[in-house]
Amino acid sequence: MTPYFKTALVLLIACSQLAEGFLIAGDACSFDNKCTCSINRIDCSYRYLTAVSDFSSYHKQADYIGLNFNFITSVPANAFVTLFSASSRRILIRLDNNRINSVDVDAFKGIPTNVSVDIYLNNNNLQTIPSALEKIGGLSSLYVQNNPLTNIDVLSIVGPSLSVFSVSLSKFRSWPTQLQNLTRVVHLTLDQIPFKNIDSNALKSVDSLTSLTISNSKLEQVPDAICLMKDMQLFYFNGNKNLNQTKQLLVPCSGYAMNYVSFVDLSDNDLVTFPNVFDVFPSVKRLQLIDNDIHYIDADMLPHSTMVERLYMAGNRLKRIPGEITKLSGLRQLYLSHNDISTIEECDMAGLRFLELLDLNNNPIEYVSKSALKDAHILNRVELGGTNLRTIPEAFSSLAKISYLNVTGSPIECDCSLKSLRSVLPLDVQGTCASSSQTINDFIASSLSVC
Repeated sequence: MTPYFKTALVLLIACSQLAEGFLIAGDACSFDNKCTCSINRIDCSYRYLTAVSDFSSYHKQADYIGLNFNFITSVPANAFVTLFSASSRRILIRLDNNRINSVDVDAFKGIPTNVSVDIYLNNNNLQTIPSALEKIGGLSSLYVQNNPLTNIDVLSIVGPSLSVFSVSLSKFRSWPTQLQNLTRVVHLTLDQIPFKNIDSNALKSVDSLTSLTISNSKLEQVPDAICLMKDMQLFYFNGNKNLNQTKQLLVPCSGYAMNYVSFVDLSDNDLVTFPNVFDVFPSVKRLQLIDNDIHYIDADMLPHSTMVERLYMAGNRLKRIPGEITKLSGLRQLYLSHNDISTIEECDMAGLRFLELLDLNNNPIEYVSKSALKDAHILNRVELGGTNLRTIPEAFSSLAKISYLNVTGSPIECDCSLKSLRSVLPLDVQGTCASSSQTINDFIASSLSVC
């Protein structure tokens, strides 16, 4: 490729990005010097605005309009009418993180009907989803989470067009049946459900979901309503602090398992025992149980599985690496930082032959058995920062594939006790010697050879 052709190609790519509106930097807008304008983009976010900027003198296409993180209280009629073009393919309007309590019925007038539109109205003071949205023929995504909503009747009109919907339900006294209009939604977030349980048919018509988030609810367990979502792939259940710890977290679906679900996040729920995840999601590949209160794993909760590749249990109360984890023989990444683990014994990770990453940061680890990692033949990254280790355990000398070891914040003594690392050099060891300011990498390079 000639230098000229390379230059021409770079210019062509840059022009293409400009045409798509991907380049964000811009100059002060002519209508308001608090905003910046670039091709197809207006950004008025974080400008302390108390009202929507007057765009009436600006007659250029804008596919992105950012008015988020201001102090706007209302959206007037014809607020954006001069900014839209039939040539647009997608329009994104961000009005989130303001103080909006009213939206004029003609606020979004002028949006072409054949354009996909994403509207962010989350974190405002709306009590009802604005009827102005009914006039957007191509409304695709709607975010109204963290508003004091008591009415979502507009879903009877806009619901069938939505593919993404996010809402908070804290002010509702009964289950909003309008959610049944979300017949095409694929990503649904239900925040602050104020009920202890919901009917198994509560989401009967919402069966095209691939991703469901339930957060900050009063639910006592995961509702069996999820069993109707047979195409679901991603399930998030976070910040639900009212769980009945005497019940199973998940109710097995009658007659079948949810085999398409590959990602499950059950973080920040104050769980005290490992939940029955595999009764409902037997094919999960990535499981997150971060920031709970789990201190052990019941043997019956973990089946022998080759499916799980990543397990995240940071921020729990584990005092040692649970031996039950060895049942997950296909595990590639194990995250156990911020627990109470003090020793790593020979049997703790036996059989984990596919483990590539081990994160044990911020545990009070003092001892690692010489044979603790004997089966981890392809382990290449280990995090042991913030432990009580005073030397790098000999267990690491048998790791033929290891390339990175982090011991930052651990009181490692730089002396000849590190000579076992010779067998795995070159190795990037992040950390500082306890008795000096010398990095461990520098010590290995300059002094280890004389040991």
